[in-house]
Amino acid sequence: MNKTKKRIIEAAIALFTEKGFHGTSIQEIAAHAGISKGAFYLHFKSKDALQVEIFRYYTSLIQEEMDSAVDPGLSAEENFRRQTGVQISQMLRHTDFIVMVIREQAFSLNTELIGFIEDIRLSQSEWYRDQLTAIYGEAIRPFVHDIYVITEGIKSYYMQQFISNPQALNPLALTELVVRMTGQAAEGFLGGKLRPLLDEETLRSLFAGLFPEEKETGDMSGVIEAMRTILCGLTIPRATAQYLQSTLDFLETQAAAGAGADRTAIEGALSVFRPYPEFRDSLQEMKKKFGLEDE
Repeated sequence: MNKTKKRIIEAAIALFTEKGFHGTSIQEIAAHAGISKGAFYLHFKSKDALQVEIFRYYTSLIQEEMDSAVDPGLSAEENFRRQTGVQISQMLRHTDFIVMVIREQAFSLNTELIGFIEDIRLSQSEWYRDQLTAIYGEAIRPFVHDIYVITEGIKSYYMQQFISNPQALNPLALTELVVRMTGQAAEGFLGGKLRPLLDEETLRSLFAGLFPEEKETGDMSGVIEAMRTILCGLTIPRATAQYLQSTLDFLETQAAAGAGADRTAIEGALSVFRPYPEFRDSLQEMKKKFGLEDE
């Protein structure tokens, strides 16, 4: 990442933390970064694109350090402790980013960010699966979802308690607490003392009916292409056209996800086309294919 792009990201984080995403203009970000507004657009096509890049930037920082913390000569439990410590230390180091995330709860209009956040959650869940099976073996798999929720809940809420004064938090103590509570949860499930709330059968029932038949989320490329064609013929501001185009890209990825698609995100994405009557028929077709009810 070049220096100017990094400077824009850091300026945006500071302003988003202070004023909020919607309360900050691109001109203010550019001025804070010491560049022109035109230079901003050389690096980011929009403020929404910058928001996504901020998440990518911080996620990559944490991932790189987590990868470097792994020592093949240590036990799986010790590597889990080391990587958990990295996560907590990085969160303490970048409290401005955490404040921004907590403050900006309404991501529904940025469909690309919604998709990225879901990818992060999936990746984190898979990381827990790999770590726990390395420590406890395959017997732990039915309980991974519950342990993931318990462990992340402990970590996240402790971080929120100390967010206004991160210097008061001992990262080593929190790391040890998280690791210990993870172990107790795993032993409780494996020993039969605890029953999972998120076993595979429950998860299937929770998401059953989201997409009733797989064929309903079948090939939607024709509908999406038709919407792209309609979009090209609309007389609307360039920024709006770009936003609608990125929304179609998001819908395309959700169509490819099949039963793993996110219904809430899809409904939000479709809603941005409602002000344009030209998309009415296409929206009805999309709703049918995604198995969404009519309003």
